[in-house]
Amino acid sequence: MGQEVQKAICIFGAKFLLDQVHALEDECQGALTGEDIEHVHRMRVASRRLRNGLSLFKNCLPGKKRKAWMDEIRKITRALGKARDLDIQIEALNQACQRPLDDECRPGYNRLLLRLNQRRAKAQKKVDKTVKKLQSETILKPMRKYLEKLIAGSENVYLYTPSLYQRAFTTIHHRLADFLSYQQHIWDPENIDQLHAMRIAGKHLRYTLEVFAPIYQNALDLHIRAMKEIQDLLGEIHDNDVWISWLPQFIEKERARIEKFYGHSDSLTELLAGLNHFIADRKKTRHEQYQSFLATWQILAEENAWDVLTEIIQTPMDIETALGYRADEGEIGPDEPDTGLATQVPESAPDQPSQDNQDSSQESDTSPWLEIPQQDE
Repeated sequence: MGQEVQKAICIFGAKFLLDQVHALEDECQGALTGEDIEHVHRMRVASRRLRNGLSLFKNCLPGKKRKAWMDEIRKITRALGKARDLDIQIEALNQACQRPLDDECRPGYNRLLLRLNQRRAKAQKKVDKTVKKLQSETILKPMRKYLEKLIAGSENVYLYTPSLYQRAFTTIHHRLADFLSYQQHIWDPENIDQLHAMRIAGKHLRYTLEVFAPIYQNALDLHIRAMKEIQDLLGEIHDNDVWISWLPQFIEKERARIEKFYGHSDSLTELLAGLNHFIADRKKTRHEQYQSFLATWQILAEENAWDVLTEIIQTPMDIETALGYRADEGEIGPDEPDTGLATQVPESAPDQPSQDNQDSSQESDTSPWLEIPQQDE
């Protein structure tokens, strides 16, 4: 843990991490009530962003603390993930039920909805236990106090130094390469595992772009939007792959339940029409989403989106000012969170972009990327 890193990088990272801690804290009460599924969703996203940040700025944190925090936040993500996945399934099934259905399909749809709601109620108990532990004195509070100490007195610190740009370039370039390594597999819709892995790699890339977006001002906005669209489409493809794989298993479990209760499975027949109808519906929807993904990918390829991204991250937005502070950059180690300020900004230094605005969704009317339909996160 003796490696030292630049002060500016650590302060920049600590501010981002602190924002995610606050985001988790803000959603705790809503997640406990379970009345609005978006609380669980936003809390899960914040936990993922926090884990990503802990990985990006690991050299700024004490090794044992960081590992303990990472382990706890990973547990939170998993606990919330099960509930969130069920929320998505229930929402998809409710939407399907609102469409015109033959009467013979209703029993199967209703039975499936009943079982999912039962599982969601069980998952809420795990959410409650996890959130209450999160609200205890052992996880978020120590993390928040450490991060607050790390950034104390840094109001006038010039953060956008060459070292920070180098960190941004190296990390984004690595995650872009990981994401693009899967593009050879996208042309076969049966590459289920590879498409899912690409979605995960794309999520890591998007979260990393969001972390470093402030130092590039608005230059990464379109790429963040594009990555969100890709992530959403690949996520919907994966959700339907899960449905298609799981529903036959669900049918067999229902058969076993009915046989155990009645001694025979005759009443399963009235469920099969609806369940098989929903399987066919998921296959059709999956095909449509896969075609939408390919169309989106083709748009980005025609615009040389990934080459453009590489060009953006190669050059700081304010290189002259950044280079002016190279000689004065200080260092801070993970055991020294409050050793003083990084380079002070003189009165003549330009303002650095605000780090408060993490929603990189400003529109521009100059790029065909905006033709990509936007979805909720």
